[in-house]
Amino acid sequence: MTDAPAPKPSTPSGGGPGHQDSRRDTKETVRLVVAGIGLLLLIAFAVANSASVHVSFLVTSARVGLIWVIIISALLGVVVDRLVIMLRRRRRRR
Repeated sequence: MTDAPAPKPSTPSGGGPGHQDSRRDTKETVRLVVAGIGLLLLIAFAVANSASVHVSFLVTSARVGLIWVIIISALLGVVVDRLVIMLRRRRRRR
């Protein structure tokens, strides 16, 4: 006779106490992967467009690399996005 280990009791797929944490971890992983892909695409686009361009500001103008125009525009877009999200949350609280 051999002593086989007893089978472990199974838990339902929706029931364990760590289930909510694993779902949150999956969402975080997906967000990080999507953000990483977006960053790689932005870098590839900026490197492919490295020519020098003429940019006019409100009171002056300058020649800068297109890569800097793309990067600064992307950063400004992120800042505006965060500000809009903050304003929406503030309005919902009132």
